[in-house]
Amino acid sequence: MSQAPVVHGFVAQGFEPVRDAFAQNLASGEELGATFSVVQDGETIIDLYGGVRDEDRSEPLGPDDLFNVWSTTKGMAAISLGIAVERGLLDYRAPVATYWPEFAVHGKEAITVETLLSHASGIQGADTQATTEELLDIPAFADRLASQAPLFPPGSANAYNAGVFGHWVDALLRRTDGRSLKDFFADEVAIPLKADVWIGLPEDQHHRRAPIVAPWASSLATAPPQTDPIIKSAMGSPRMSPLQANRPDWIAAGNGAAGGSANARGIARVYGALARGGELDGVRIISPEGVALASAQRREGKDKVLGVWVRWAAGFILSSKGLYGPNDTSFGHSGWGGSFGFADPVNKLGVSYAMNLMAPNLAGDPRGGRLVAETYRCLGLG
Repeated sequence: MSQAPVVHGFVAQGFEPVRDAFAQNLASGEELGATFSVVQDGETIIDLYGGVRDEDRSEPLGPDDLFNVWSTTKGMAAISLGIAVERGLLDYRAPVATYWPEFAVHGKEAITVETLLSHASGIQGADTQATTEELLDIPAFADRLASQAPLFPPGSANAYNAGVFGHWVDALLRRTDGRSLKDFFADEVAIPLKADVWIGLPEDQHHRRAPIVAPWASSLATAPPQTDPIIKSAMGSPRMSPLQANRPDWIAAGNGAAGGSANARGIARVYGALARGGELDGVRIISPEGVALASAQRREGKDKVLGVWVRWAAGFILSSKGLYGPNDTSFGHSGWGGSFGFADPVNKLGVSYAMNLMAPNLAGDPRGGRLVAETYRCLGLG
């Protein structure tokens, strides 16, 4: 008989069923290495990790190991810009061109910051073929995007900016604050909150990154090329590959759309602060009004790239149909393959799940979903 997987970390009294569900995920073979964390009203009540770092199962996952969390990173970029808005550096309702004059070409003069952040600008990615190396040159690629024409009338629809959302935030921060998104997030969010989340991981920390594993990657590589120009620009230029997340240049670049390095503990601390109106452990990163403004709904509709109905705030996804627990006021972001983080302001919860074995989905991974459902049941809210 194979040995049952070891679950490390802790749960507060009454949350033992969450630990059991976490162990069942590991034992099922659906998981390699994973983390799950919940902060309730400033107190960490669940912090679990277990499994292995690699596909060969040769090394156990450590307590401080990190994962590429793909688009879960977008939530970290969104709150960074929210802080800049609160400081008066820019306004969600102002035209992007107010801060970035070069953006005002090809009919983009009136596109507002919130239209851009809610994936409704008509620019989802490069409209000509691009390489991963080009994508990772964040300022240069942002300039390339700014020179393009929209692929649909701005504000008329949503089309997910899968690989470039962070380029927009980086460009706006550089032009208003002077710092890159990578540095702004570290200085204003991660370091003050002691949250182990990085948008661009320093080289001396790369050893902590557990490799992303995607057994189904080969099927993506052989899938027919996308012909829809909107989807092609979002997902095919450069074409998304799960294993590119293991490249050292990807890990270091500071791509705020899909390149964050984190574990659930770190992400849950950020959302734990937002769930309390921007404060955790006596450290305030933003006011309650700033959180409310950043997380207010801007748009909703069937996304032209994702193909599903999405409620968008200023960079955050708003919960619907139980995506982030039972409250539609919850907000956060999910990542390709399963990771997510969200804030539930009603119950003052910050919740996150991160792992190394990707599943073929963008949101709604059953592994993390079980953990969230069990958490709410233990709270008497499920």
